[in-house]
Amino acid sequence: MAKSKKSALNMIDTHAHMLPGVDHGSPDLETTMRMLREAAAQGVETVVCTPHLYELDARLVERAHEVHEEVKIELQKAAIPIRLLLGFEVDAAVAVTADDDTLRGLTIEGSERSLLVEMPYNGWPLYLEQTVFRLSAAGFLPILAHPERNERVQHSPDVLTACLNAGAIVQGTAGSLSSMFRRQSLKTFHELLGRGWFSLLASDAHSQPEYTWTVVPLLADLGKRVSPEGRELLTRVNPARVLAGQRPLPVPVERPSRSRRFKLR
Repeated sequence: MAKSKKSALNMIDTHAHMLPGVDHGSPDLETTMRMLREAAAQGVETVVCTPHLYELDARLVERAHEVHEEVKIELQKAAIPIRLLLGFEVDAAVAVTADDDTLRGLTIEGSERSLLVEMPYNGWPLYLEQTVFRLSAAGFLPILAHPERNERVQHSPDVLTACLNAGAIVQGTAGSLSSMFRRQSLKTFHELLGRGWFSLLASDAHSQPEYTWTVVPLLADLGKRVSPEGRELLTRVNPARVLAGQRPLPVPVERPSRSRRFKLR
């Protein structure tokens, strides 16, 4: 991965798969440390590890906590200046069926209410809008991860409106600009960004592709599409608010010239 000058933003990455062996994000501790070292070099000060939770699995949750503590010890030994927090990328079906007490144990560490919900690539979760409303009424802050990859959203972004009105916020990810996803994901990313619907940008870091290790390549691709103020809101201010269990601030977005296009990585 190409090195870049450290950013002054002190960015907060609220979606990353860096815990070794917990899911398919990182195969081993050595890879995890490389990813975290690179993140620190590019100006990331906090990473929220969010292993996939496709179903309620108490052993996986317990293992994630164990590995999280192990990696924090290694970070300290290596003097890598990153704060490592734990959350989970909760499958939408789990969010629909689990009770509030269970879900509260899966929120981003320290927030007690910010819950990352994985949007599926195909189909639409049953009762998603009602579940978002239920969670919001119970005090949660539901975060919809990478909806730009969902086929229903790609066909009609307005399908997200009910979820937004019910209290959800939207998180775009660097991985959506990777060639591993269809160009339709990239197009939909543009559309949601242009509507000002993204409250957060995150890496969705996996060991492969390396492009996803931080949001820095994504920021470079944004060009003038987002103002400096907007970038700070998307990568530092709003993530900090989410970590504190607060709703994010609106993000001003500038329309690019017609000649400006994102690159598919």
